[in-house]
Amino acid sequence: MVIVFIGPPGCGKGTQAQILKDNYLPNLNILTVSSLLKAKSSDGSVLGLDIKKKMDNGDLIEDQTVISVLKEKVESLGSEDILIDGFPRSSIQAEALMSIISKEKIHIINFEVNDEELKLRIAKRTQEETRADDKVFDKRLAIYKKSHEEIVDTLTKFTSIINISANDNIESITQKIIEKLGLN
Repeated sequence: MVIVFIGPPGCGKGTQAQILKDNYLPNLNILTVSSLLKAKSSDGSVLGLDIKKKMDNGDLIEDQTVISVLKEKVESLGSEDILIDGFPRSSIQAEALMSIISKEKIHIINFEVNDEELKLRIAKRTQEETRADDKVFDKRLAIYKKSHEEIVDTLTKFTSIINISANDNIESITQKIIEKLGLN
């Protein structure tokens, strides 16, 4: 099974991914683009060194590089259960995702949260932990909104998307996800 979580920053993707792993799918491989890029940047390969240089300079990593790194990891996991968080971030990445993973195995969960709730969650998270990306939340949300509709349109050409209202509490959102995935 391949699960893909899409949604705005602060919507709870990471929290829900960990809950699924801890309580329902203990062998679940959680893949975040940032962790894959960090791992690749330290493997000594030519691509890894290029990624490291760009990350160190704060440069954007191109779609094709991100796609290549994700594809390599997914292929290495074979038929293991995978959850992808933070990908796709463009329509190009959305099309690539559908070429990497067969539509029969994929479950795309779209977290829908209103802006006010997101801002409350980010404010709370900022008090509890330090995350550099939370300081630029408004910018991240604007970027997300600009590309999200395009990503959803691209993905729905290939498969259905499960929309989850994620304005509720953590337990309620988890229940919706496990029901939609048939894990209950």
